[in-house]
Amino acid sequence: MDTRKYEVIIKAAECGNLTRAGEAFGYTQSGVSHMIKGVEDEFGFRIFLRGRSGVSLTPEGARVVPILREIAHWNESLGQTVSAINGLISGVLRIGSFTSIAIHWLPMIIRRFQQDYPNISIDITEGGIHSLESALEEGTVDLTFMSVQPGREFDRIILKKDPFLAILPKGHPMEGEKSFPLEAFNGQDFILVTHGFDYDTNRLLKEYSITPVIKFTSHDDHTVFSMVENGLGLSILPELVMRSYAGRGVALPLEPEVCRELGLCLPSFSEASPACRRFIEYAKKMIAPDGSIRPFS
Repeated sequence: MDTRKYEVIIKAAECGNLTRAGEAFGYTQSGVSHMIKGVEDEFGFRIFLRGRSGVSLTPEGARVVPILREIAHWNESLGQTVSAINGLISGVLRIGSFTSIAIHWLPMIIRRFQQDYPNISIDITEGGIHSLESALEEGTVDLTFMSVQPGREFDRIILKKDPFLAILPKGHPMEGEKSFPLEAFNGQDFILVTHGFDYDTNRLLKEYSITPVIKFTSHDDHTVFSMVENGLGLSILPELVMRSYAGRGVALPLEPEVCRELGLCLPSFSEASPACRRFIEYAKKMIAPDGSIRPFS
């Protein structure tokens, strides 16, 4: 089945721009417009509203795009299954990830994976927990590396328990301590990762009834660390994030210890494409319990 026209529509819906959608597939803007017009004529209604700032979905378009994603997904899975039967694995694998995981884990896993499967192209989407969960639900990624949230219905594999650390500026009175009591955050200036990017820290503060003075929020872990480093407050960040800042600032274990669970999540293992299942095998074997990367054999 030729689903390229559907894939173009999906891309246009995601980026809101026909030119950028066309560039992703090697089409001109006029070629994309012609393709969309053909589908609209076939369906009998408009999929997009055109405006000076780009395109947006009509109510009818919003109803059909999720179905087009399903068609494109199953077509891709069919192609990969046929290739696997014939002894070849090819296709596209769409991975969502926290930035810290994309920095510390993905490059080495992808490098090893592509040594064996050079015909699989990989598209990486980085984001916070809310955007990654939405991407899984909408089918815009095949799997995600993220913290596993309670009550979610995604299939998951836990890869690492990642402890949270108290992040302090150098020269802080508790710099030389072995740990940092959670209650010591009470009343202190605090930099918080925005809720939509990090549910874990917000849940931690609520669960332990910790009430710091929230002075700043940011959706970026690295901005949070920089603000702490410059004396604007204290914060809590995961150990994997802090590997990027070895020797900078002060990072102390929390008392009591609190961890997030990092894992692989996807809508359904049973419905995953061959490429997705193969990649999961590599991730499971290469990520050690301490978060280091070991050789795949």
